[in-house]
Amino acid sequence: MRFTTKTMVLCGAYLFLQACTTMQSAESIFTNDAPKDYSSMYLRGVFNWWEAPDDYRLLAIEEYKYRVTIELIADGQPYDFKVADKIWAHELNCGLKFGNQSVEINDDIDLYCASDSANLQFTPDETAMYTFVLDVSDDEEPILTIQKQ
Repeated sequence: MRFTTKTMVLCGAYLFLQACTTMQSAESIFTNDAPKDYSSMYLRGVFNWWEAPDDYRLLAIEEYKYRVTIELIADGQPYDFKVADKIWAHELNCGLKFGNQSVEINDDIDLYCASDSANLQFTPDETAMYTFVLDVSDDEEPILTIQKQ
């Protein structure tokens, strides 16, 4: 079978339009209004090599609130970290919207959950156990608080 240039262009245009339709359908699947599932979130940072070990999983303490307590060493260096699920899902990769920013104890930190979220930084003033509390009562604007034990 012999194809003319016109036939090839028409076939190419048809395939392009089919791909666009398919992409639009796929996009609509991922932009639904279902609430995010924060039940499997981890504190991930330099203190655990950005991994998701069970010791760093945020556990439910009440509806819409999760926490994890870890020991941090006060050596004057900031700890970079984020809150994310085990697979770094786009919508569950929570940090800051802009740049690395230091956070303080007992501050309500507004998290931005997207693949381009920036690291948070925390410098403990003393070696101690610190509790990280994630409040997701507002599904689109989770809040993180750090408390010293």
